[in-house]
Amino acid sequence: MSKYKKIKEVNYPYLSSPATVYEAENGHKVVIAKKESHMANISTWVKTGSINENSENNGVSHFLEHLMFKGTTNYKAGVFDRTLESKGGIINAATWKDYTYYYVTIPKRSFDLALHMHADMMIDPIIPEFEVGPQFEYGKEEPEIKRERHVVIEEIRMGEDNNWRRVYSSLNNAMYEKHPYKREVIGTREIIASIPQCEIMRYYQTFYSPSNLTTVVVGDFSDDEILAKIESEFKFKDFSNIEKCKSDEKIPEIKIKSPTVIEQSGNVTTGYMMFGFLCDSAKNLKESIALDILSTIFGEGKSSRLYNKFIESSNEPYVYQIETCHYQFKDGDNFFVEASFDPSKKDELIENIKNELTNLTKITQEEFEKAKKRAKVNFAQETETVSELADSIGYYMTVCEDLECAAQYLKILDEIDIAYLEHIAEKYLNNKACSISILCPKGV
Repeated sequence: MSKYKKIKEVNYPYLSSPATVYEAENGHKVVIAKKESHMANISTWVKTGSINENSENNGVSHFLEHLMFKGTTNYKAGVFDRTLESKGGIINAATWKDYTYYYVTIPKRSFDLALHMHADMMIDPIIPEFEVGPQFEYGKEEPEIKRERHVVIEEIRMGEDNNWRRVYSSLNNAMYEKHPYKREVIGTREIIASIPQCEIMRYYQTFYSPSNLTTVVVGDFSDDEILAKIESEFKFKDFSNIEKCKSDEKIPEIKIKSPTVIEQSGNVTTGYMMFGFLCDSAKNLKESIALDILSTIFGEGKSSRLYNKFIESSNEPYVYQIETCHYQFKDGDNFFVEASFDPSKKDELIENIKNELTNLTKITQEEFEKAKKRAKVNFAQETETVSELADSIGYYMTVCEDLECAAQYLKILDEIDIAYLEHIAEKYLNNKACSISILCPKGV
């Protein structure tokens, strides 16, 4: 008899049969979704990212993601990638504010091997000192041996050379008062250079516990077949006696307490600007869907209001690119308006964007219907491949913490009307609720 007990069946839209959620006594969750395909996907989502970091280990989640591929007791570094890629597999991982996840998409015939190696990596990473690289004090003489520390530090350097990254980082930090979301997911060069291997392993032992993991399997399998294999492969170690890593207090912030304007100058010829807003949690599904619709109307694509106003219909365009985006997080969403522009028009652009935000409280029927249709299409597309479906399931299980949100998505989408959209625009996307980050050429 399987140690994994069925928790619920979820009528996931566009699937021929329900997705099923199971949980073991140790808290490890498994979601199985059936999809006819010659490919299969296995992924494990960990409920940790920069949200669980502090000022002493900022960036450890992303650093650990790199090091998880550096070998286990059974397999040396590089064997995991080479073996599964030789079977046609696609292997990758990602770290974000709320989660870190690891996945393999592979032809179904090689699924058993992929599951075995994936589970081995998740439960038995050895994070060898040699692969981490020696500690050093950043800014002073660097060690001759350059290992994974230097790979991550180089990523940080590249990000600092990216103009949009500079603008976003300043804005993100200013939007929050204390919440860990204010920090860079990738961390700092100083911390990555100096954090010891034992602290990285302690972070793993603290947050990669079974109760923090959800394993998603998508493919043409029976549940009993998959559960038996997962139970056989996921033999978790007991880390209950270790000293746990401490994370900062996480009080959700869904309103910017001190809106501000951050201005920077640099060796650029174009101006860069971002407006940032805080909103309620992604678990507030109706508001989150409404913000997606508003983003489509306001700034996604050539038919959006902002593109039409500043580029398509302008006799003398001074905006080169303008768009919006909506990020969903467990402790509160972000909404951004971003533009590149003629630096001499900075003040004019700020005023005009603010005017357009005010106008967003009045939405036409044509805009509404078009954006709502786009939302339905986007949701449907999330089930087209085994990897897209696995990503969607992992998101709902980890960020929304309930797969039922996916089952309710279309119903809630249909409940949203123009009046509700206008209410959400007024509630969150108003000029008094945003911070602005600007990067312009020196001397402007």
